Amino acid sequence: CPKYRTHLGACLIDCAEVRRWLRQAAYTLESARADASGGFHAWSCFKSHQVAEYALKAILRGAGVESFGHDLMELWRKASDLCDELKPLRDCIALLNKMYIPPRYPDAWAGEAVPFENYVERDSRESIDCAERVLASVRSCVVRECEDTEKKG
Repeated sequence: CPKYRTHLGACLIDCAEVRRWLRQAAYTLESARADASGGFHAWSCFKSHQVAEYALKAILRGAGVESFGHDLMELWRKASDLCDELKPLRDCIALLNKMYIPPRYPDAWAGEAVPFENYVERDSRESIDCAERVLASVRSCVVRECEDTEKKG
C-alpha cells in the first residue's frame, strides 16, 4: 500500500491518487446528467457505469490494489473489503455493470435494434442514482481520512 495511513483496514492510501480518480468521476457524473436531460439515455447509462468504475478504482488504486478492467462486480468485491459503505450497493453495481457494452454497440442487440432505441429516461434516472450512491460511498470512506492527512502534513 502507498504512503498514508487510513481507516481502510491496515492499508495505506495515496490521497492524491484518490482525489484524481474522484475528480474524473464527478466530471463524468455531470456529463451523464447532461446526456440524460438531452434525451441521450444510452450514453447517460454508459457514463453512469464509468462514474462507478472511476469511484471504485479511486479507492482501489489509492490503496495500491490492482484494479484493471471494467467488471464492476469484481471491482466492487475488492473495494467492499476496504469500504464497508459499498457493501449495501450490490444491486446498484449489478445494474451499472450491464451499462458497459449494450448502450454503445449495435451488435449487442438482436436484429435491427441499435442502443439508443433501447434506453429511456427511467434507465438514465436509475443509472445516475446508482452512480451517485457509489460515488458518495467512496467519498465517505476516504475523504475524512485524506482531509486529516492533509491537516497533519
